[in-house]
Amino acid sequence: MAGRAVAKAYTMQALVKYHGLRDWELRIPFHDSISVNTDVAFTVARVEFTSRESDVVMAGGVELKGRPRDRVLAVIDRVRALAGVEERCIVMTENHPNIRAKGMGFSASAGAAIAAAAYKAAALDKFYGWDKRLLSRIARLLAGSACRSVVGEYAKWLAGTSDEDSYAIRIGDRSALEIKYVIVPLWLDVSTETAHREAETSPFLSARIESANRRCVELEKAIHDGDFKKFGELVERDSLELHAVTMTGVYGSILMTPESLKVIDTVKKLRSRGIPAYFSMQTGPTVYVNTLPEHVEAVEEEIRSRGFETLVSGIGGEAQPLE
Repeated sequence: MAGRAVAKAYTMQALVKYHGLRDWELRIPFHDSISVNTDVAFTVARVEFTSRESDVVMAGGVELKGRPRDRVLAVIDRVRALAGVEERCIVMTENHPNIRAKGMGFSASAGAAIAAAAYKAAALDKFYGWDKRLLSRIARLLAGSACRSVVGEYAKWLAGTSDEDSYAIRIGDRSALEIKYVIVPLWLDVSTETAHREAETSPFLSARIESANRRCVELEKAIHDGDFKKFGELVERDSLELHAVTMTGVYGSILMTPESLKVIDTVKKLRSRGIPAYFSMQTGPTVYVNTLPEHVEAVEEEIRSRGFETLVSGIGGEAQPLE
């Protein structure tokens, strides 16, 4: 077969975050979740099937080993099975910008980009077309959120209970609710997988599952109604709930840092001055500050005045092969 392809996928901001997994091998979550893709941060993946003797997986010029390598090869193995090929492969990824941050969604963009590149390299598009539901199922095997990065813009991951019914769909685009967000990249040396396992030990997980499913319905309505205030309030509440569940797991992991809290305090002060701004966090200290396009300059200026580096993002699209 010996095919090759390149693909690009954007990181995403999780709005209603998933936490914990019902099935770790298939990466099937306990509840639905919603995200919006960025347009400022992305992964480019190159996949080549070759006659070499073993697979090689590189990320940012460094060869991956152990669990990170296994997660990439779960995607490649699914593509090989669908295509009926046995060739080994070379996988290379690069994140843009090359930034040290936790909670920015690069595992999602990597999973989506690798799935798209492997799908194209194995010529699956000739048999299935550019099937985003299938692509999202494949990408999910590397990182759950990758299934949402595949479809782009406002995306909802239908949790399902099996490989066939756990996939992402697009639920809205920028014409429904146009937002901008200021990303404050922050670092903490913690594994997202550890955080998901931690959540499963929290006494509040069952309440979280019920709350997250209900919030997905409310948030999808806010997006369709163009209700930014409701959108911001729901996303803030979800972020606090996510971290509360992690903190009440068996190890009491705290994924916020003093810098995270400073950004949150700044957001609240902006709001007290009448500027619509709401914070959002994933499984890490990086903070997203959601606002409306006409206020993004004021929000960024205020955050940068506190000494933070920032990235300004709009709503990003779906994973795409590159020529």
